[in-house]
Amino acid sequence: MVLVLASRILGLVRNRFLTHFFPLEDLDAYTVAFIAPDFVADLLIVGILSVAFIPVFTTYINKNDEKEGWKVASSVLNMSLIFYTAIAAIIFIFADQINKFLAPGFSASTLEITTNLTRIIVFGQVLLIIGSFFTSVLQSFHRFIIPALAPVLYNLGIIFGILWLRPYLGLMGVAWGVVLGAFFHLLIQYFVARKFGFKYKFEFRLRDPGVKKIINLSLPRTAAIAFAKSEWLVSVFLASLLIKGSTATLRFAGDIQNLPVGLFGVTFAMAALPTLSAEWANRRGEDFKATFLATLHQVLYLTVPLSVLFMVLRIPVVRIMYGSGFFGWDATVATAVTMSYFAIGIFAQSGFLLLIRAFYSLHDAATPLKVALASLAFHVIVSSVFIFWLAPKVFTPTSLLALSASLTGIFSFGILLYLLDRKTGGFDRRKLFLPAAKIFFSAALMGILLYLPLHIKLRGAYIIDHIIDTTRVFNLLVLTGLAFIFGIAIYVWFTWWLKSEELRSFTRLLPDLRRLQKFLDVQEKIDSGTPK
Repeated sequence: MVLVLASRILGLVRNRFLTHFFPLEDLDAYTVAFIAPDFVADLLIVGILSVAFIPVFTTYINKNDEKEGWKVASSVLNMSLIFYTAIAAIIFIFADQINKFLAPGFSASTLEITTNLTRIIVFGQVLLIIGSFFTSVLQSFHRFIIPALAPVLYNLGIIFGILWLRPYLGLMGVAWGVVLGAFFHLLIQYFVARKFGFKYKFEFRLRDPGVKKIINLSLPRTAAIAFAKSEWLVSVFLASLLIKGSTATLRFAGDIQNLPVGLFGVTFAMAALPTLSAEWANRRGEDFKATFLATLHQVLYLTVPLSVLFMVLRIPVVRIMYGSGFFGWDATVATAVTMSYFAIGIFAQSGFLLLIRAFYSLHDAATPLKVALASLAFHVIVSSVFIFWLAPKVFTPTSLLALSASLTGIFSFGILLYLLDRKTGGFDRRKLFLPAAKIFFSAALMGILLYLPLHIKLRGAYIIDHIIDTTRVFNLLVLTGLAFIFGIAIYVWFTWWLKSEELRSFTRLLPDLRRLQKFLDVQEKIDSGTPK
């Protein structure tokens, strides 16, 4: 979690440098340039090299048949690279036509920049796929530190491109920074994988049982990822039809929302999967339900208050993260409003990741796939209605796409929870809803008590502006930090008053202060004898 947090924070630092040195109109091109290469790479990385590859490769390791396992690994890597290379060649040749389809509202000049960026980024994704292969290999050997460090180096490579290549190459320098970061991502893991016996072989074992199993496991997951990624494609497509800078605004607002989702949603879901799988496999259905509900409520306990804080403190949060250089007040307001609508769905997107793992533990990949397809249809309909009917009537039309994404996340979360309830024989309604009600009630009261003092006006200005000069970055940082602390303190007090079990669970993780006291309370024997 520490390294995931470091990577996410570096991602925000990267974004701050981007918004400092480039206007949002130029960053529209940078945002869209990633879409086609990312779409294909994610299908391979998430669909094959993580979900499908790890359990099969781990089986060979546990059977002490690593030699055969490495042959399967080389075959999977080769097939992935050939598949990506074939698609990447199409993307490289027809980049102009593909980007014109993805962003029909772009001008000719913006489209030309997007095409040039895409053709560079395509090369970086090849390296990222190989690096992700090594990530799966090392995780199979229970090595997690280096794989978690690799994304940190990836972001550092992009930051290098922004700071040192940009003065000479402009946005193209940033794209080459992407390639450099992907190379670092690969390199740091390659040497560790070599120590575990990795030797590359150019072979294809299509009839090998292990290879066949990986392919069969990956198909439903890859399809589900394709549907989920298509939601982002729809949002970018519609954002390109709005004012310049809308696609970049959408991305930067979404990156803030992804911080708590990645930190809590991903990590809790990954941690719960082995336990849920073991409990269901051993026919301990009640234990499965208890583990799932406990994990879900822990995720809600952490993400719901952050959703409220992001909504209430949207302006200062965005100003601190992006407010410099070309990122002026209008960009701040647009990004802040968009981010606040994204924040509505943070709890649902985080819980959705846990629900997917719960279905995988039941050996049911079909249900998440069907829900992903339904969610895509829901997102297309709602987003289209918002943009074509409501966008002309609102000040920040990009925020409607964020609201659509949140509603889609809540829709997916609700459907999957309902289906899991039916599949497992039903959750205890009191155990399901009462802890969640305490969390949402406490977070709502926190939001009200935090919102009111920050939005009371005196003589045409907010009272807080009479107390502290919020135009200075340090003052704004202090004010936002104190508001976060005050808000969290209110939330914790309310959940303590309501006797929230989730608070008790996290409290039990704190160090025992009595042990510290005992450690400090050391009595030394004093020699009172006469010195000789």
